[in-house]
Amino acid sequence: MIINSGKNDVRNGISRNVLSDQVKQHILDRIESGEFLPGERLVESQLAAQLGISQAPVREAIRDLVSAGFLEREPHKGAIVRMLSDEDLREIYAVRGPLDALAAELAAPHITDEHIETLTEIKNKMLEMARAGEFIAAAQFDWQFHMLIVELAGNKLLRRIYNNLQLSQYILITMRRSNQSLENLAGRHQAIIDALQTRNKETVKQAMLAHIEGLRPSA
Repeated sequence: MIINSGKNDVRNGISRNVLSDQVKQHILDRIESGEFLPGERLVESQLAAQLGISQAPVREAIRDLVSAGFLEREPHKGAIVRMLSDEDLREIYAVRGPLDALAAELAAPHITDEHIETLTEIKNKMLEMARAGEFIAAAQFDWQFHMLIVELAGNKLLRRIYNNLQLSQYILITMRRSNQSLENLAGRHQAIIDALQTRNKETVKQAMLAHIEGLRPSA
């Protein structure tokens, strides 16, 4: 990710919110790649200097990542990278399940053959990346698959909540920790496509619940 901005980022007309989102993704990418390790302290001034921007969007990005659970604040240390436990993931999926199920239920009546074709293409790309062992790319296609269903649900509040949970990052963590193969995780999306083809709300809802429940780490 390239952040093309100087110290006058806001005065140059670049939205601070947009810039903070870019910083947030930059931090998450470095966590995913292992460049930022659990327990490592993130210093606002250093990050701002590295990115060539003011500290304000960095501060906002860190605040959001603390709220999302990827970072935590410790006395006299500031924000540090957090090691997510299986219990953290179980809590996330306990919330994610009903959200995805609601999105699928609302989307079901609006599904067209074109949508099915698009979802199938995304699933196939996910499988291709899975077979190549490309975790990040597979996770991105996984996120696209579920976000398309959320978009088709047509509920703006649901979309905002879904986005705010930073689920795209948890998808990658789940893939890396799962005892299922990456290819199997990708292939499981076919059951959702099959259910969506029925256009039946309850069938689609139950298929999505089963899909999400199968991802939750066991207690």
